[in-house]
Amino acid sequence: MKFFHLSDLHIGKTVNNFSMIEEQSYILKKILDDIAQQRPDAVLISGDVYDRSNPSLEAVKLLGSFLTSLAENNLEVILISGNHDSSGRLSFCSELIEKSGVHIKSIFDGKHTPVVLFDKYGKVNFYTVPYIRITDVNNAYDTDISDYTEAFELVVKKMNLNKSERNVLLSHQFVAGAAFSESEEAAAVGGLDSISKSVYEPFDYVALGHIHREQGFNSNRIRYCGTQLKYSVKEVNQNKTYTIVTLGEKNGENLCDIDIKTVPLKPLHDMISVEGSFEGIISAELDENGIISDDYAYITLTDRDYIDGAAVKLRKLYPRLLSVSYAISEQDGFFNMPDFGKGTEQRSPFEMFSDFFGTINNGEGMNDSQMDILNKAISEVWGEQE
Repeated sequence: MKFFHLSDLHIGKTVNNFSMIEEQSYILKKILDDIAQQRPDAVLISGDVYDRSNPSLEAVKLLGSFLTSLAENNLEVILISGNHDSSGRLSFCSELIEKSGVHIKSIFDGKHTPVVLFDKYGKVNFYTVPYIRITDVNNAYDTDISDYTEAFELVVKKMNLNKSERNVLLSHQFVAGAAFSESEEAAAVGGLDSISKSVYEPFDYVALGHIHREQGFNSNRIRYCGTQLKYSVKEVNQNKTYTIVTLGEKNGENLCDIDIKTVPLKPLHDMISVEGSFEGIISAELDENGIISDDYAYITLTDRDYIDGAAVKLRKLYPRLLSVSYAISEQDGFFNMPDFGKGTEQRSPFEMFSDFFGTINNGEGMNDSQMDILNKAISEVWGEQE
């Protein structure tokens, strides 16, 4: 039994106001091309299909097109929701869609009916658990559990696994000991919602989602395939992949034979980090289009003086510039930043904030909507309005 393991597509995501739809469409097309060559039996998608609970129309269209293409390849698709997804929206028409071989589990109801597929060695049971919180488990089973590992142990117990058959689980949770990326760190503070990997050990393979960094446990049988694209500065040095899993024969109640491969993915535009002095960076060699790089770029300047209009100038050379920051902070005592507080007695709060806004946005002033918001805030705090 061969299947592709994908997760955390985050369709519709924007990174620093850049839409990733074109990049996502490109990478999903690459995966479809590989599917046409590899001919897997199934594709697993382990949550965070969309980037937000109310996805854009173009995001919905892209997912619809991708699922349609998978179904047209006579594949079984098994998909769960993640914490970024709206379980209700993702489950829309799921019973109808299932007739096309697309199995969606987005609402946790405490019931466990696996998707069962067959190969020459017999059955493979695919169990699906969308992203859950302790309250979901307590509500489903009328319990009063306060620990995530204990809650998930109960979920697995309720599956009544037949260990003489091959069992695969799709899950979208934090596993204790996993290495986080920037996008997960805030959600995992303190590790309160981490689950011990021992809970997953009865399964022949666990297709995990939630963590953007590719990694595995227990000889990779418990595995995060990671995102298929880079989405933050802390991911620029990661090699993005997807995972191909082939399940072999089962020997009694022992775990089945397994082969796990990672397939590298080359994006339409990479995401890079550049550090150096302003003059050093802008003096780099230009390509045939008159730019330095067309990749998404995080630039860190090592200058000790604030460079007026740096982002505007750099964006001409890096058209997909994501951000400009300074390696030396003002707190270090060596960085010269414009004094926004100078002459505060003669300026109103509106004027001071306008100056600040223009400076950090490279001379671009506020639009009407932003000025309205500022006026309302000033009115609430000082009882005055410009």
